[in-house]
Amino acid sequence: MSPCSRLSAGPRQALLRISGLSRHDWALLLGALILLPLVSAGLRLFGLRRVLVLIAAIPAARRCVVADGVRGATRTAWLVDVAARGLWPRPACLAKAVVVSSLLRRRGRAAQLVVGVAKTGGTLEGHAWVELGGAAVGASHGLARYAVLARIPDRPPDLATFLRAERTP
Repeated sequence: MSPCSRLSAGPRQALLRISGLSRHDWALLLGALILLPLVSAGLRLFGLRRVLVLIAAIPAARRCVVADGVRGATRTAWLVDVAARGLWPRPACLAKAVVVSSLLRRRGRAAQLVVGVAKTGGTLEGHAWVELGGAAVGASHGLARYAVLARIPDRPPDLATFLRAERTP
């Protein structure tokens, strides 16, 4: 029995898709693998607002404006999801959404981070996703059931603004 025949259809297809990545896609995947654990830890230690400011402060090696539309944004979200599957513990949807929006912003896209909640069976459930032009990026099934709590614009305020606001009682 060959090693490929032992793999189920899902992992085999994922391996085939990953093996055909372009140089740009490999760079995005590597960036996601680096950012996801940092963002996950940062969310636990510092909170969302400070993580967004810190991520925005990281200088990009080179900014490029990409006009590849929703397809390129969906591919970026897929690459972040692939990177998240390889990490343990698996990053939450908020960490993945922060990384996707950061990567899209670095490519010149006006990505919006959206946080919502839904009540299912008596429990409150939260979810975060990214939108471009009002449309969800990546897996968008089931988002209609979430009530939007916050839409974080593509440019967060300065760190000084957050620090001043947090000091006042």
